[in-house]
Amino acid sequence: MTPTIMVIDDEPLIGQLLHYQLSNAGYTVATYQSGRTALLQIPQIQPDLVLLDVMMPEINGYDLCREIRAFSQVPVIMLTAKHGDDDMVAGLTIGADDYIGKPFSAPHLIARIEAVLRRSGRVPAQRPAPAALTPPPHSPAPAPVVYAIPPARLRIGARLSAARHDRNLSLHDASQACGVRWEFLQAIELEQFSYIPRADLRSALYSYSAWLDVDLRPYRRPQADHQLQTTLILAAALAMLVMLTVALFTL
Repeated sequence: MTPTIMVIDDEPLIGQLLHYQLSNAGYTVATYQSGRTALLQIPQIQPDLVLLDVMMPEINGYDLCREIRAFSQVPVIMLTAKHGDDDMVAGLTIGADDYIGKPFSAPHLIARIEAVLRRSGRVPAQRPAPAALTPPPHSPAPAPVVYAIPPARLRIGARLSAARHDRNLSLHDASQACGVRWEFLQAIELEQFSYIPRADLRSALYSYSAWLDVDLRPYRRPQADHQLQTTLILAAALAMLVMLTVALFTL
């Protein structure tokens, strides 16, 4: 039976990203932005694990974890930007089973989820990890990346991800350097552009690509380039028409 994971995070984008990553890993996912609403749904949904944010406006993750523990022993993983030692100790003390800091990588998160589920007995010990996210046991170390096609021909998400990894930077480091939220950068690299608000997408993409020194011109749609060219031609023709009109009136 497919394990069910409840995600409680007041940030819609984080919830969408987690839903995408966990669904691809084979889990059933229920996401909630309201801690109170999620608390009421736990007895009905009976999740196998709860991913819980700490900094939420209605009720913080620590208090929510205490309330969950009052009636349920469902495994809880706190997934939060507050990942200092004191924060981690506080979360584990009140009943959390694990504590993961943001930003996170999908393979790391999936591995920690699998470990908690195994310890809780909610999945068989031999349940295989998702092949797309975790290498098989005793596999050789991955070889250096060699592009079969020129980097300029890669999809934009893969190109930006490769450029970041070439600098040995985490998403958090990149976010701090270019001033774009790390979850936006993750969505760009995954090419899940619909997760980013339309008003923020263009500035986030251009800021990230400019900081990584990645030229976006090869990725422009030919139609967009044609429209731009047509617009420039029409503007030039209009300017010439205005100049001729002025010249005729001044004769």
